Amino acid sequence: MKKRAYFLILLLPLYLLLSYSSGAPSGHTGSPGDNGATCTSCHSYSGSGYSPAFDVAGIPADGYQAGQTYQLTLSVSNVSTAKKGFEACVEDAGHQKQGVFNNVDGNTQAIQSNTYITHTSAGNTQSQWTFNWTAPASLQGDLTLYFAVNMANGNGSTSGDYIQTGSTSIPENTNAMHKIAADKIKIYPNPASNFIKIISDQYKFDQAKIIDILGKTYPAHLKNNRIDVSFLRKGTYFLSLQNEKFKVSKQFIKK
Repeated sequence: MKKRAYFLILLLPLYLLLSYSSGAPSGHTGSPGDNGATCTSCHSYSGSGYSPAFDVAGIPADGYQAGQTYQLTLSVSNVSTAKKGFEACVEDAGHQKQGVFNNVDGNTQAIQSNTYITHTSAGNTQSQWTFNWTAPASLQGDLTLYFAVNMANGNGSTSGDYIQTGSTSIPENTNAMHKIAADKIKIYPNPASNFIKIISDQYKFDQAKIIDILGKTYPAHLKNNRIDVSFLRKGTYFLSLQNEKFKVSKQFIKK
């Protein structure tokens, strides 16, 4: 029995190493919401000579809009390590996670209810990673994308690996159209099977569209404040409502 226990203890570091090469565990982006935690809890480096540069492409210049999906690319340059990995999340000023991630290829994977994005085994030899981020259903003020990148020497252990964090702002869209607070509009029922009804004593809308978490848009025929959703697959969606002056986005679940 003791020999078996000793054997399992020896295997544990190898298991962790193999697991993390295929993606980081959630909560290690270095963000305030992650209490500054990064992969340095497992990986270590005591030398010098690393001076990586990071870039995040795809953030809309005029700011994010509620419920919209954006394709972002995180790149690392000026470093030639054998393997690289990353983890990223988006937080608001109160350090709460905002929006959801989805992968666009086999180099990334969304984890922890899609609130984090990290690399895969196929992606740990890349120097850039592309993924989708869908903004929250209602505007949450200026947001921040936090990321931690591991530049690993590929020596088969956790030593000699350099971790560096970074962040970039995702500003709120401030165009002329007034954004209604999401709590001003109600959707019933939610979750819904066949239809959803828009409940509001103050606002009327003449335009509507449904967006899934991957950014695909579906027709939404608004009649007597009701919209047919029977054709949708089970999952999470955003309902975008608009008239000449106002716009709002609400999240709902199709069951």
